[in-house]
Amino acid sequence: MSSNSTLTVKALDFGDGNQFIPLIIIGGVAVGSMILHVILVLILKRIVSKSESRFDREVVSRCSKPTFFMFPLVAILICLALVTNVDESILDPIRHTLVILLLLLSAWTAINFVKALSVTVSNDNDFMNSTKNPNARKLHTQLVIMTRIAYGLIIVICAASVILTFPSAWQFGATVLASASVSALFIGLAAKPSLEIALTQPLLLDDYVSIDGQYGIVEEIQSQYLVLRTAKDSRIIIPLTRVIDQPFENYTRGGDTIGITFQLCVGYGIPLADLRNKFNALTAASEYWDNRECSLEIDDAKESCLLLQATMTASNVKMAEKLKNEIREKLIEYILTTYPEYLSGAKIGEPKIVPKMSEPVLPIKKG
Repeated sequence: MSSNSTLTVKALDFGDGNQFIPLIIIGGVAVGSMILHVILVLILKRIVSKSESRFDREVVSRCSKPTFFMFPLVAILICLALVTNVDESILDPIRHTLVILLLLLSAWTAINFVKALSVTVSNDNDFMNSTKNPNARKLHTQLVIMTRIAYGLIIVICAASVILTFPSAWQFGATVLASASVSALFIGLAAKPSLEIALTQPLLLDDYVSIDGQYGIVEEIQSQYLVLRTAKDSRIIIPLTRVIDQPFENYTRGGDTIGITFQLCVGYGIPLADLRNKFNALTAASEYWDNRECSLEIDDAKESCLLLQATMTASNVKMAEKLKNEIREKLIEYILTTYPEYLSGAKIGEPKIVPKMSEPVLPIKKG
């Protein structure tokens, strides 16, 4: 008996009388690989369920879908390498198609991996309450932009890999390389505005800004534009080049406090001290005020009336809008019922007289 042993792999022969047996074997291997994948995923899910890392759970959950299809593709490609007695003109298109599908699934897996990383970082930094944390909003903005850039790079690499699977692409390698360089240049130019926003951060997600007279909250930052959500819940699309190249107002950049104002036109002779006391009392009683600043001052003296400007602060844009609407409504109601003759342009019937504020109420300011 010879001491030498030889390991042999039996080919899948599609010769006469064996047409269906290799097909059954290939199908069985593909199904077996899918069953193996399901078992591995169940084992991994059980392992990561005991892990303290959210990233582990996200990766297993998100990457299990594309890899479920990758397993049988790899198994079929291995089986095709063992096939004999089949014309290569038939096998080559099949292999080529499977390789392209494998590349697409690899890109899907990579995108899901990046998504898992992004979700983990978002969860760890509590971006749901980012409006109260400027540092979290900075990181959130960078994360959103960098994630989209990573998606773009994965798609470009996948597309280039698919192109290079065609023989003609290798024959014209220089042309493909030049085209890839030009494509990379255009992609770089397209990503430049969003990358500048991510690095310099002139504005962040959830910032309250005014651009060309349009007021709103930064809701999205895409590669070429940003989306402002207005108080009317409409959306305004602003090109990023407009934000980078020209000045705009950012009311949130200096801190979390949002200043809000409104104006009233009243007649000369209205008791300003009493009106100011009422304004301070209304503001101090409001749940939307942040206890930082409130004032009622004469902004302008016109021929027919005094223009009063009320200034208040709130912790965010939504609170500021609610505060402005509440105080303006209650202050106008107070003037109508107490000093109806001093409200410019008012058309009222029998006024309701209420007691005046006897003691001054001063705004509370944080030290």
